[in-house]
Amino acid sequence: MKEQTLDYAALTSAGTERYFFQSPVKIDYPAGETVEWYGFRRHNFELDGRRGFIVEPPHPAQGLPWCWCLQWAEAFVPRTPALRLLDRGFHHVYFDVFDTYMNEEGAAALEKFYRLLQSLHFHRKAALFGMSYGGLFALRWAAEHPETVGAMWLDAPVCTLAFAAERNESNTAPGDLPRWRGEAQKHFKAYGVDDLDGLRRHPLDPLNNCLPIARAKIPILAIRSGQDRSVLPESNIDVLAERIQAAGGDIQVVRRDYYGHHPHGLDDPAPLADFILRHYPEVTF
Repeated sequence: MKEQTLDYAALTSAGTERYFFQSPVKIDYPAGETVEWYGFRRHNFELDGRRGFIVEPPHPAQGLPWCWCLQWAEAFVPRTPALRLLDRGFHHVYFDVFDTYMNEEGAAALEKFYRLLQSLHFHRKAALFGMSYGGLFALRWAAEHPETVGAMWLDAPVCTLAFAAERNESNTAPGDLPRWRGEAQKHFKAYGVDDLDGLRRHPLDPLNNCLPIARAKIPILAIRSGQDRSVLPESNIDVLAERIQAAGGDIQVVRRDYYGHHPHGLDDPAPLADFILRHYPEVTF
């Protein structure tokens, strides 16, 4: 066998040293560009005109576990579990459906993305990250596809389609009202309703459709920011947690009573990664 010569110059680069010793796992990532992302390889690609990426761990864990950031995948990354899970052999993925607000068009696009990942032999269950709007997207996905979710981390999450439309003079600073009213119009259009009541009654609203998540016993770790004036916890995570608990679901809410909407994640995200590692199914790390 030919002796391998170590390229010590390569080992000085954080972007390449992780991958110096090749993994026996070969994955045919989608065609696109490969870039460096926090010292890891990220494969950027398009699917039906929508942008996505897959971050490659240097040594994929057996069973190909993966975590899925549903929205704001570039935000507060070092404070999220993503980098720690990559080090443990998880892939980390994102696919952009923000313009759909996770209506039926958005759900169909994510279903096609999920099928792509399954064709690469990823584990059938994902660990979902739901930060802010990503909470809405993660909850929508989990309610319709509970069999595909191993665990969920929610952080200051949007939990109802009505979160923008419910803003008024009593719960919003006057200067912020035009922005929220503009967001509400986008939600009305995306879900084919005319008013706040239509959003609240919509069968796809996570607050109306959380029973599949509870019945599936999907483990959820939710961070509640008590001073959040962007996504009001009292009409989002508080209501969701109450309904999931009442239905016998598995949700733990961590209160950060003196925090606002940002920053997401934790100074030390180890507890977030530990939660996912503890609950992720059928994989040996």
